[in-house]
Amino acid sequence: MGWFGRGKRDEPSNALDQTSELFQLFVRQYGSSTGVSVTTDSAVASVAVLACVIVRAESLMLCPADVFRRDGRDRKSAPEHPVHKLIADMPNPLLPAEEFWRWKQITEDLKGAAAARIEWYRGRPVALWPLTNGLPEPKLGRVAGTPVLAYDYQGDDFTPAGPLAAADVIYFKGPLLSRSPYKARSLVEVTSENIGLGIATEQFFARFLGNGTHFPAYLQTEKDLKEQDLAALRKQLDDDAGLLPAGKVRIFDRGLTVKQNEMSLKDADLSGHQRWILEQVCRTWRVPLPLVQDLTHGTYTNSEQADLWLSKYTATPIARNTEGAIRRSLFLPSERSTMYAKFNVNALMRGDFAARAAGYSILINCGVLNPNEARAFEDWNPYEGGDEYRIPLNTGPAGGPESASEQALAPLLADAQQRILARHAQNLERGRGMEDTVAFATVVMEPIARTAHLLGVELDPELAGRKAIESAGA
Repeated sequence: MGWFGRGKRDEPSNALDQTSELFQLFVRQYGSSTGVSVTTDSAVASVAVLACVIVRAESLMLCPADVFRRDGRDRKSAPEHPVHKLIADMPNPLLPAEEFWRWKQITEDLKGAAAARIEWYRGRPVALWPLTNGLPEPKLGRVAGTPVLAYDYQGDDFTPAGPLAAADVIYFKGPLLSRSPYKARSLVEVTSENIGLGIATEQFFARFLGNGTHFPAYLQTEKDLKEQDLAALRKQLDDDAGLLPAGKVRIFDRGLTVKQNEMSLKDADLSGHQRWILEQVCRTWRVPLPLVQDLTHGTYTNSEQADLWLSKYTATPIARNTEGAIRRSLFLPSERSTMYAKFNVNALMRGDFAARAAGYSILINCGVLNPNEARAFEDWNPYEGGDEYRIPLNTGPAGGPESASEQALAPLLADAQQRILARHAQNLERGRGMEDTVAFATVVMEPIARTAHLLGVELDPELAGRKAIESAGA
């Protein structure tokens, strides 16, 4: 019986049918108007596709992966969790994480999806084994009336052929889904026309040069030339070759005339056509042109923004999609509300040290990071006192009743109020009026006002003195 109560699948009728079935499964082939057949393997023969594939794969590889535990409002790294080792260190004993993520993204882009078998031990994932012998085929069915998903796989060196339960497979789908949301279409398929055109263009120019039709001129005569005539002509041409005969006038006898080749190498230049193909592929694969070394329309501004464009619109969706697959496949159902994987897309901007330094300065000065946390991003050692958070004295908690600077001035204002209140009592004993108390309060508040100005707070000495008198109930 099959997975879902169905009978055994029909076997191919003969070896030819079986070979055809395997070929269609492992090597997807797409036609193009140029007559060039585009497959998932031959697509990388197009320089445009190869450049885009490398950029997309390395953009994910450059983002460090980590596992976090959510505890209320707190977020803490959990390097002790078994999933952390799989996504950040070694998915299996033979494959480091950097190579695994590059393989995953290249396979996903070329074939529409990538998958790996999850090896479990005592309810925990301990290894990820890439499924390299074609994509596992999703199979939908029902068990006791409940929809279930499984995969049919042909087998490879590390995974035997046969059905795989959905819980044993981590399946990464590309951005373009097919009619069934359980399958994805390859980017090679949707851009096969442009890819085929690019491959055909490169092959045409290579054969054009290989066939020897790129000579600048030729000699023509209506006479029959004998072998000795041709030998003399070759010697004449060889004698005039090199640097010294440059600029000399050549005379050809035997009725020979020079004819110019109507098609020059300049006329056969296909760089504009190739650039148009590159732009079409980059649009579909969402890769900025400066990152595939096309600076035809590049300026300092748009080249500088290419990294930001790649981070926001290419790497972030890829990372988000990968994080979702990790959460659903590698974490236990009881952990999914508190544990999650995260790719640090900000690492793509690590090459711009000036921008990083300015960002650290802003985050430290507004109390988001402390100095040691910023140093950790650069792999620098912490220093004593660097764990304290810093905020400007003229700011405080959002929505708080007093600013930090006002809190710092509070002891000085309290002392001034006591002095003003004592002078007011003396003035009453001596029969002096309120104006004498206000004048004294203004003098007392003058140095405090200057201190407040340095802290970013404007304080009028006379008005502050009157408020101190009023608050004291005098």
